Amino acid sequence: MKTIRFAAFLFYRYYSEGRRPDSAPFFRTLLSMTLLGFIHLMQVLIIFDKVDLIPISSSDGKGTKRFIIFLVMLPIYVLLQLLIKKTDLEALKERYANHWDKVFNGNVWLIVYMILSFSSIFILAAWLK
Repeated sequence: MKTIRFAAFLFYRYYSEGRRPDSAPFFRTLLSMTLLGFIHLMQVLIIFDKVDLIPISSSDGKGTKRFIIFLVMLPIYVLLQLLIKKTDLEALKERYANHWDKVFNGNVWLIVYMILSFSSIFILAAWLK
């Protein structure tokens, strides 16, 4: 749980203090974490050969596919919203205000983690076929 909150803090810090600060950094943080959660869900489904649990067919329209993916991602978003509070992220922001080395190392590991997650989903998808 601590690691998830720290990763959310890194996203929150990026969206609130980046080159172009966002007007809704907490929402964007939850969306980014939801995308990572969805990638992990897909990895597990591919490993156990259960991708067909998500009811999408090639004959479905673009809107239908997006709606189904929205319905799959919605529980992940709600769970993250229950686990991660904006006040917790603000407290972490104050806690790590003078610990730039930990924040920098966390950012590096988060980037490596995201690259490995995206790479592994492509490798697993190729393995499925």
